[in-house]
Amino acid sequence: MNKEVLPPAIVLGLSPTGLHVARTLGRAGVEVIGVAEGNQAGQMSRYLAGVIEQTSDTQLFNAMSDLARQFEADNKPRAILIPSSDQHVEFITRHANKLQSLFRFQSSYSDGLAQSIMAKDSFYRLCEANGIRYPRVIEAKAGELDSCKDQIDFPWMVKPAEIHKVKREMQGDKGWIIRNQNELDAAISKIPTNAETLLIQEIVPGPESNITLCCTYADKAGAARQMFSARKLRQYPPGFGSASLVQSNLEPESVALTENLLSSAGYHGIAASEFKRHPENGELFIIEINVRPSLWFSVSEVAGRPVVLDAYRDLAGLSALPDRPQRPAVRWRHTIKDLYSKIFYVRHRDFILPSPDINAVGAMKGSTNAVFAMDDWKPAVAEIGFMLQKAISRLTARKSLTDSSGRE
Repeated sequence: MNKEVLPPAIVLGLSPTGLHVARTLGRAGVEVIGVAEGNQAGQMSRYLAGVIEQTSDTQLFNAMSDLARQFEADNKPRAILIPSSDQHVEFITRHANKLQSLFRFQSSYSDGLAQSIMAKDSFYRLCEANGIRYPRVIEAKAGELDSCKDQIDFPWMVKPAEIHKVKREMQGDKGWIIRNQNELDAAISKIPTNAETLLIQEIVPGPESNITLCCTYADKAGAARQMFSARKLRQYPPGFGSASLVQSNLEPESVALTENLLSSAGYHGIAASEFKRHPENGELFIIEINVRPSLWFSVSEVAGRPVVLDAYRDLAGLSALPDRPQRPAVRWRHTIKDLYSKIFYVRHRDFILPSPDINAVGAMKGSTNAVFAMDDWKPAVAEIGFMLQKAISRLTARKSLTDSSGRE
């Protein structure tokens, strides 16, 4: 039997999301090159054969082009690109015409579908065409927020439409909860001047434990492979952030809606959907679909659904992995961030959303961690150091801003 030829892979972004991708492929024997965006825990992984330090868009493109030529000179197959953040998806879509002659990647990055799903207006049109409810959203500039009261009743969630472009100015915030005029006035003063378009979103009531998650890989024929579903139990920041505690769980309605939506769009690639069930009428509202791996993907692999590895194999022209039953009650945790959110709910009983029920889908029967792994422990140590650096930097920045305001 001939040994499989495994093309190299380039993982763009080495946050815990990219770390999972690097580990999954590295453990399977794939040569993995990572692209680090600043200090990211994943760059310490033993499963990386090399790291590209991202600087400018042009320099990253040139570095990747050089790498592709080196692979060719070494008689290696064209490498496979897997982005782990929206900005890296946008990098691939911007340069898709040139990159597709050098690398392999899911076709949604070159046919316009990824951009269409990432853009809220076209995404909601797709949802409407498929009869899927979504929280009402309108766009506005900071100076127009006051007039939005006539269109959506309080409470709101307000966030920049392209939050990754103002990440530094947001200092860890994901947006602002607006319950009344006073909070609106206070939020306007905090919005970065370069935030441009803002999204004002209806808040679906109920705890975070009402949020369901699905991920899959839609292959070149449009078939959904390794479909996995779970329940989000807590998130960071609390209420309106990324997962910090997730448990594998069969969510048939969310799975069906996800599969139908991707199929109707003719989507090819990795996708991750998020829904929230309304506590009063029981309806599912779609929150988003990510066109790349999401932070919590490592739980899918532990639960028997290796989405990323099967995606790699399809893009590499290799046989599909067997579709085994999903293992229930596997709990995933992003430890430091989840601890913060747990303490937050103890201290803020009056928060706009009720405290989540972390046993909403029963007790756990297995566990995994977002960063720590016995066979690859250095990223966990690095993450603690980077988070401390970031916390000190934010405290220093806030103190400097306070001192500056005091002198004016």
